[in-house]
Amino acid sequence: MGATHAVLREETFVTNARRTRFLRAGFLAIGAVLAFTALAAAGAPPAKPRKKPVGPYGRAVMAVAVDPSAPGTIYAGTGGGAFRSADGGATWSALDPGLSGMSVGALAVDRSAPTTVWVGTGSGIFKKTPDGIRRMALETEMGGLFVGALAIDPSSPATIYAGTGSGIFKSRDAGVTWAEAGHGLTNQFVTTLLIDPSAPQTLYAATNGGGVFKSSDAGGTWKAVNSGLRSTIVLAMAIDPDHPARLYAQTVEGVFKTADGGASWTPTNKGLASRFTLALAVHPTSCATLYAGTASGVFKSSDGGATWSSASEGLTNLFVTSIAIDPQSPETLYAGTDGGLFKSTTGGLSWSELKRNNDASRARAGNE
Repeated sequence: MGATHAVLREETFVTNARRTRFLRAGFLAIGAVLAFTALAAAGAPPAKPRKKPVGPYGRAVMAVAVDPSAPGTIYAGTGGGAFRSADGGATWSALDPGLSGMSVGALAVDRSAPTTVWVGTGSGIFKKTPDGIRRMALETEMGGLFVGALAIDPSSPATIYAGTGSGIFKSRDAGVTWAEAGHGLTNQFVTTLLIDPSAPQTLYAATNGGGVFKSSDAGGTWKAVNSGLRSTIVLAMAIDPDHPARLYAQTVEGVFKTADGGASWTPTNKGLASRFTLALAVHPTSCATLYAGTASGVFKSSDGGATWSSASEGLTNLFVTSIAIDPQSPETLYAGTDGGLFKSTTGGLSWSELKRNNDASRARAGNE
């Protein structure tokens, strides 16, 4: 993947960036089968496949979530399943064996019941509780495409929204049943879903080709709000929790900002080395502080996006696909890349890769 990023121009692959990385595992599997066949034909015994360690190590990390009630508990969604750590990333376990090998593009922790985690995959939507995991929607019910965005209504946690490759679906009964909620937003590849925390009937959807859409009636109807955007390919969005009419959208033309709920957008890219960004995050208590995950690492703004500077020291993999901030300790951040998960405890000033602890892994493996 690193060589591919260096050779191809960003514009060539940006519209399929997420889907391309999820297909990577499939291509590798095909290559393994071909290698096995060649060895068998030559009469040589195939090499024993190496067991991949449990955790996000070396994997494409497409989603990261932090438990708001237990900051040391984090979740990582990868191209090979979902993983959970209860010690800030020192050790990991599979969120559930049933998710093994699945491409995970979205994670959502229920703030009212943080032990409940929603998982969006290429095989539908799953709900993880202390009692186990349950598939709440088949991929065929979600338009047959990848579920890459999830949002939980903060005022009514039984209401869940799911963004797919063909629009938005909504459940009012904690995932038991689903219905389309995309009038005015159909056949759109939804990359991000946001809910206004002060007015949960107001939602925003970023799409890969249709721009930004807004609903003022809990997903009943949607309208495009793209005035000022220079591109309708929007790969990431973030909302200011203290000023919910202030949002940020990442297009292939850079980051744009609105202060009026999407009525108008203005570019805010000064100092941003790469305009190809897949992740945006707003500091939960200092709303002028923003983070952008780009193809050139993490960038930070301390003035509401007016200027940006690199915040990538120690980030050995610079293609950043997801960012999560610890709500109780906002100087702690997690950055998912296309080759592993990184952690900063200095507000992005320095990063370290969450590498496998061999001793802990061996001890855990011996107890399984």
